[in-house]
Amino acid sequence: MTLHFESAGRKRLLFFVLSIVCGLLDYIICDLVAWANHLPLFCDTIFIMALSFLVGPWWGVLAGFFYHLIDFALNRTLELGHIFMLCHFLAALTAGYYKIYFMKNTDTPAVTFIKLVILSIVMMLVMSVSGGIIGYILSNIEAYTEASSQTDFLTFLWQNKFHSKILLQIAVRIPVNIADRFICVFAAWGVFLLTNIFPARSGSLH
Repeated sequence: MTLHFESAGRKRLLFFVLSIVCGLLDYIICDLVAWANHLPLFCDTIFIMALSFLVGPWWGVLAGFFYHLIDFALNRTLELGHIFMLCHFLAALTAGYYKIYFMKNTDTPAVTFIKLVILSIVMMLVMSVSGGIIGYILSNIEAYTEASSQTDFLTFLWQNKFHSKILLQIAVRIPVNIADRFICVFAAWGVFLLTNIFPARSGSLH
């Protein structure tokens, strides 16, 4: 995507606005998918990762921050669950730096597909481990009682199969994240590709 900018300040302002929009869009999608329709998915990082692909990982991190700021503003509750913001940060950083170091403009569609599959697997591991560690920490805090429809059922089924609670917290997230990360990675890449349909003008978004 290419746009004309008169100054670096205007470019940063656009990126700032995009980070707010992306955080809001992911909040809406997650609300519809996970909470309104009770599907065992998160789908909460599509636009966060798309922004990381488009303009860099740290703008994706900012979008992840706005996701939780919007959640706080709408619900007016500062919950311990907001520590899962770190998962959004890791998603943005992983996607953004993976794109920088591994995705090339010269890649064929087949190579791009394979690289996105690899990224999906990496993201599944990153999100499962980070989410599991955070979930384990929160499970030991009496004040935290928020349920997760995505993982509670598997936690109930597998709680006697794992002697380690932290391994249980990680394991129950893997089945959800296998599907969720493939959906989010490919959807985010699709959004990134859609930005290229805009007619080129002088200057660049990157």
